[in-house]
Amino acid sequence: MDRNRFAPRDVNRAGRLAVSAPMSTRITGSLVVCATAGLFTLGALLLDPSPSRPPSSPAPVAAATTTKPAAAGAKPATASLVIADFGFAPVTARPGAIVTVTNRDGDTHTVTASDRSFDARVKGNGIASFTAPTAPGAYTFACAIHPSMRGRLVVA
Repeated sequence: MDRNRFAPRDVNRAGRLAVSAPMSTRITGSLVVCATAGLFTLGALLLDPSPSRPPSSPAPVAAATTTKPAAAGAKPATASLVIADFGFAPVTARPGAIVTVTNRDGDTHTVTASDRSFDARVKGNGIASFTAPTAPGAYTFACAIHPSMRGRLVVA
């Protein structure tokens, strides 16, 4: 430290620059900016109308439905899957059936198979569909946006 830049009254006995009381209590511009940013972030988190996390215990969802396959040359069988209160209902579908997904939540969700055999993105209060796998079996799926949402599709 260059002692010649400071008056003798600014340097203490140890040779260090002494800080006067008014300087230690002065609020700097960067502190004001940080405090303002913190308040803005807190306000945005508290006023956000859409939940970023699912509720701790999702409400039960009505069971999904499926129809029998149509005669040759007709449309494929269909099945329905409802998303409500951040939960999926178990669903059974025929191989290759069209599965219609109805999202009753205000948030966007996905129906993404663990093995990636199907993937559908459904906007809040929207409808989407995907084709069920052609191989019979049980397929687990989850919402890629809310990983705690899990479900199971049985293809039989």
